[in-house]
Amino acid sequence: MKVKDLMSREFVATYVPSTVREVLKILARHDVSGIPVLKKGTRHLAGVVTRSDIFRNPDEEQLALVMNPNPYTIGEDDDIEEAARILHEHRIHGLPVLNKKEEVVGVISPADLLKIVEGKGNRYVESYYTTSCVPVYQETPLPVLMEIITITNENALPVLDDGGRLAGIVTDGDLFKLSHIRESISKSEFGLGDDEDAWTWEGIRDVLRLYYSTSKIDLPPVPVREVMVREVEKASRKTPISEVARIMLKKRISQLPVVGSDDRLLGMVTDIDLMKAIYED
Repeated sequence: MKVKDLMSREFVATYVPSTVREVLKILARHDVSGIPVLKKGTRHLAGVVTRSDIFRNPDEEQLALVMNPNPYTIGEDDDIEEAARILHEHRIHGLPVLNKKEEVVGVISPADLLKIVEGKGNRYVESYYTTSCVPVYQETPLPVLMEIITITNENALPVLDDGGRLAGIVTDGDLFKLSHIRESISKSEFGLGDDEDAWTWEGIRDVLRLYYSTSKIDLPPVPVREVMVREVEKASRKTPISEVARIMLKKRISQLPVVGSDDRLLGMVTDIDLMKAIYED
């Protein structure tokens, strides 16, 4: 099977020159974590910009100064196994797909390839999950949580209770549940305002993180347990990866905590981890 058979032909892109603020709004409205950057008036690739690029350079305003000008790409006639290998080995969430004229004709992501993983029912999470995750204690104050998120660039952290068991998941977007933060961002120059319904939770989360990183909002010392999500999709080491892929596609999530029989956290399994199942044969 070729990349062109599974890639997303309808994709969101931006052009240079542009500003970080405009890119952040595009990411927010379309619920994506990164987009190709095209040369103005063409379909030729100038680079890629992701949420991570923006947060690494919170004070920079010009897109050209934060984007990656030399991103990984894949050809539309390349095998999907090669796309899966690049996604997995370089831990990236999307590859621009180029035709023979070096024009961008699509994007392929782990979510596009999870449909293949759904068919691999004889493989189990124990061979794919990672123990390299960042759990936090349920009494961790929100300012400390945001510092952890900023330093690690993780946007979803497992939360442990007093017994060291999984109690929930917290994301940077969950902080937006606090009403005074919501009001502060709605009145910001990003202008959520009356157009708030057009913004995804991912986008609201992006604005929150950018505002925090430039010291424009203060977070109260509220414990994580007051904003975390308690009903969490999770897996065990013996869960088939086909089931994990199905849950990820249905719930539109990219990672699940992996727990033992006593609900103690063992690690996390992500859609990128599962890409290995496509090319390892």
